[in-house]
Amino acid sequence: MKTLHVNVDGRGYPIFVGEGLLGRAGTVLSEVGFASAPVVVSNPTVLRLHGRNLIESLESCFGRVNKIVVGDGERFKTRATLSSIHDRLFQARADRHSWIVAFGGGMVGDTAGFAAATFMRGIPIVHVPTTLLAQVDSAIGGKVGINVPQGKNLIGAFHQPHAVLTDPAVLGTLPDRELAAGLYEVIKCAAIRSVSLLQYIERHIPEILARRALALEHIIVAAARIKARIVAADEKEKNLRMVLNFGHTMGHAFEAATAYRRFKHGEAVAWGMIGALLLGMELGFPNRQEYARLIRLIRRVRPLPSLKNIAFGRVWDALERDKKFRAGKFRMVLLPRLGEAEVRADIDPLRFRRFLKWFLLQGGNAETLLDAEGQRGIRTAFPSSTRNSPHAGR
Repeated sequence: MKTLHVNVDGRGYPIFVGEGLLGRAGTVLSEVGFASAPVVVSNPTVLRLHGRNLIESLESCFGRVNKIVVGDGERFKTRATLSSIHDRLFQARADRHSWIVAFGGGMVGDTAGFAAATFMRGIPIVHVPTTLLAQVDSAIGGKVGINVPQGKNLIGAFHQPHAVLTDPAVLGTLPDRELAAGLYEVIKCAAIRSVSLLQYIERHIPEILARRALALEHIIVAAARIKARIVAADEKEKNLRMVLNFGHTMGHAFEAATAYRRFKHGEAVAWGMIGALLLGMELGFPNRQEYARLIRLIRRVRPLPSLKNIAFGRVWDALERDKKFRAGKFRMVLLPRLGEAEVRADIDPLRFRRFLKWFLLQGGNAETLLDAEGQRGIRTAFPSSTRNSPHAGR
């Protein structure tokens, strides 16, 4: 078992990564300091596949565990689900000394985490993530919340977990599409902070997709370490932590515009990364070869759901409601160089609007127009209104 630490102001917490960790969860959490039985929040699929292993381990150390079962999927990340968790906590006679284990993917972790943040003004939460995306991203860092019709994660809080327990073995039952969605988030971490991780993924993508234990553990630990360091430096997302949103500005809008039904979160982020790379080219960033390299890697993972027939108006409405829209300007994470993301707050909305219309009109496919060797860059055909506009500069 490998152990990482997230050092946030006032209180740090461990991230444990290891095969077979579900069966040792009770012992590990008792060593962290828990002494009473938790309330486990999960969904039917996860409980059916892995619940017995975790519950038996917890009950062997803490006694009878209460379970709260919620719906499976992003569309259940709602006020109704949050309210149902609160109601069930009261029915279980939970109090200010109770604690929650969020056992599932990002939807379970975000919603159960927000319930923990708001029940009795805050009770402890432990994340036991069961998707690759949750293991490398949503379970780490304390951002919890729910979606509303106006947009994704617009109601939420910062509520750091007391521990994260990651067992790569649970990924053996993860559908291929879910595994790919998580891998896009690993690629995001590599793109913003680690060329060496990017190189590892390029070399080992067959082993990762085949769920080889060593390859999975390597990318989980590497991506989790990147996020832990960024969160430790900027817990409340005042500056540096925003780089973790690479691909998310457009990605969140694509999710909201399609009612969270067409895309897995990681798939939307993948499209958002492609869009951000092309926008960077439009703004004058010169690194077309690096951008082509990253887009080819995204394409190697799995075919993405189409961007076709998504109403531009819905996407734009979601963007304007996004937390990253401020004072008439979009804040967006762009990639001047691989491994060196930066937050740009000077993107002109009219220019971005023209670019986004073009991107949706192309169905996102323009980035595949590589030269004959497929190595030297991307050929795109921006509309003349944007192609001939002056560069925004650095």
